[in-house]
Order: sequence, then C-alpha cells, then structure tokens
Amino acid sequence: MPPRRRSFLRLLPAALVLAAGCTTTGTTDTAATDTAATADPGPSAKASATAPSCPGGTFRWTGVTREVRLTAVSPVVKVDDGDRGWITFHTRLVRNIVPRVDTSDGSLSARRVLAALARHLKLWDLGEFAAPGEDSAHHERHAVRMNPLGHGARFVEAKGVTVIEGSFTVACPGRAVYGSVSTWAVDHGASLACGVDPGDEAWVKEAYRLACGGGTA
Repeated sequence: MPPRRRSFLRLLPAALVLAAGCTTTGTTDTAATDTAATADPGPSAKASATAPSCPGGTFRWTGVTREVRLTAVSPVVKVDDGDRGWITFHTRLVRNIVPRVDTSDGSLSARRVLAALARHLKLWDLGEFAAPGEDSAHHERHAVRMNPLGHGARFVEAKGVTVIEGSFTVACPGRAVYGSVSTWAVDHGASLACGVDPGDEAWVKEAYRLACGGGTA
C-alpha cells in the first residue's frame, strides 16, 4: 500500500504540548462533473461478461463527503508526577474501514472510479486512496512513545483515517451507469490526557469517551 499523508494532534497539559498537526474536519462537496480517461486502466469492480464497455464518459459526482473516523485507541497509561521515563502506547482496533466500489454493471473498474474521484477532489492522488481489499484494520499501526517530562497524568493515544464516500453517474454510450464509492486515506494521530479538554474533533472526542469516560475532568 503506498504511503499516505499523516497528521498529528496533541491535546495534553500545556507544559507537554510539543507539536500540533492539522486534522481534516468533515466536509461535503456539491454535485460536480469530471471527464473520465478514454481507457479503462484496471479490472472491473464487478466483472460481468455481458456488460458493454464504457471506454469514455463523464463522471458526475454527488454527496461526496470527507470525515475523520476513529480506528484505534490505546488503553490509559497512568504516569505519576516526577516520572521522566519513556512510555509506549499500543493502540487497539475500534473500527475497521472497508473500501468498496459498487456499480450498476461491470463496465467500470474500481481503479477508474478512484482515479475519477481523485480528479474530482483535485488535491488528492490516486495512490493515497485505499482500494477494495485494503481494509484499514490491515494497515500497520506503529507503537507510539512519549516522555511525560515528569508531568503526571492519565495518557491516551488515538488513531484515525479520513473516510471519503460519494455516489456518481457516468454517461456511457446509450446508457447511464450508477455507482458509489467508499475509501480511506490519510493517517491521523492524537495524544490525549484524561482531564484535558479533547477539543471539537468528533473522532478525538470519541477516543476520549472510550478511554477516559464521558467527562473532561
């Protein structure tokens, strides 16, 4: 699987804030069109011997959404005041994001649909999208290490990915092909401390509630 962009967020006591990454909040795109390539670059998303080919055509996208979703969270690690040793977090699966491409016939490949989606989103590259079969649960989750610098707290690490979903229509010769896509891209990470406000990101607040409980104190 090609490397994907990453973002990281630390929501810790002020003395421990080392760096902050920019996370992606949920957005919705209005309907738009995108001209497809003239050749189908890969195998069909749904193989069909009877479906006529659709070598060209125009993709019209609607309801395309982007949202960061929580995929893994670590158990709480309690650190006492004065402890300056490194601590290691191992995250555990919370949610598996399963990429899929569905079409009304077998004339469009999953690769072609994802390539059209990348063009529609403009800032995205085809290689960043997970294809069918590349579930987020199979994506390697690395252990995270942190030095609390003597500040006692109950610490948590969380992982997430950006989920992209949408539906489309393709004008093929003599007919319209309908379909939908769900994929994921971009790794997100967050460092949390129980008792410190987790902020406004929905996936971070979900991680906080799972590991620390419902409140912020």
